[in-house]
Amino acid sequence: MAQGTGTPKVIANVTNGNLLRQINITDGVAGIVATAKTAGLIGKVETVYSLDDAISKGYSETAEPFIYGILNEFYTELGGSCEFWILGTEDTMTMAQAVTSTNNNGAKKLLTVSRGRVNLVGILRDPAVAYNAGADFMDADVATAVTASKPLAEYQQSINRPVRILIEGRVANTSVANDYEPNTATNGYAGVVLGSVESKGTGAVGLALARAVKYEAHIKIGSGENGALSISSAYIGDRLVDEFTPTELDNFANAGFIVLHIREGISGYFFGRDNMCSDDDFRILVYGRLIDKAQRISTATTTPFIETAVRVNPDGTVNDADATYLEETIKAQLLAQMGDQISGADVIIPLDQDLINTNTLEMTVKIQPLGYMTWIIINLGLSKTI
Repeated sequence: MAQGTGTPKVIANVTNGNLLRQINITDGVAGIVATAKTAGLIGKVETVYSLDDAISKGYSETAEPFIYGILNEFYTELGGSCEFWILGTEDTMTMAQAVTSTNNNGAKKLLTVSRGRVNLVGILRDPAVAYNAGADFMDADVATAVTASKPLAEYQQSINRPVRILIEGRVANTSVANDYEPNTATNGYAGVVLGSVESKGTGAVGLALARAVKYEAHIKIGSGENGALSISSAYIGDRLVDEFTPTELDNFANAGFIVLHIREGISGYFFGRDNMCSDDDFRILVYGRLIDKAQRISTATTTPFIETAVRVNPDGTVNDADATYLEETIKAQLLAQMGDQISGADVIIPLDQDLINTNTLEMTVKIQPLGYMTWIIINLGLSKTI
């Protein structure tokens, strides 16, 4: 009954959906580019906020089983509701094509439409039955996608909309040994997720994205303090993770995969190292996410100063007081927004810049990350005395 009609009364409106808590996301907004089946959802960028919302927009288990599975994985692990972006692609689009910087119908479209909000994007594919993934352990599309994604990520960084990309580690043949090493690809923007909740050779990108956005940028997706993942079984290809020896799982991690594994003394499954496809400063996801956040903060802080004046000394060098003011302003914002996520920050503006003739001010922004206990060594022994 509408308010203000009939006899005077107290009207109580019962709302639904309150038990699904809203996750306070500070550092991550996720999206996926994945194979869709519904014609109206192919090429369409959609934003959803919960699994029920996604179903209402056409991503039901019946209509879109592949994308539904990803979303179900994501929201179950998240344990709440949050913003999530989706771009459906046809089953003929490879993952490499999806991340190609010149493809305006792939990840570039998702990132452009979101106007930089999406800073973590998953790339997944459900190809047609006739698709040939090759004879190797890993689908040949994976390595190609890792290489192809770098120019896109570099472009996003150049426009101050940095992104990190998680690519589905599609397993083609578990009967052969793996010979692909993602960490040799010199692409710290991308990571390959190996392991799935199903025995279909897919990759648990939805799980990884959920862990990434649920916590702040400095927290690893495999952090033991946050407990085991919400899954009851895990596979690599068609083999249970439990069937792999510790050495086999170590080999996957050492090759540079983000791999699902088990930990002695604790039940459940965890992500291992948050490896990215490089061996440089950005070899782990947390370092990339932190530098991306620092870039966004530095950009937002310095943008108001565009086309403003800076005093120069008689010899043409930048005035020390003005340089110090800019340094302290940017540093203060970094520490205010990242103080508990980093060990320290510094901003340096060289004074010997020809600002009059170049109209260009350069600065160096440095952040010192936290240390992470990836390996803990315990030295045990008997002792006659303590």
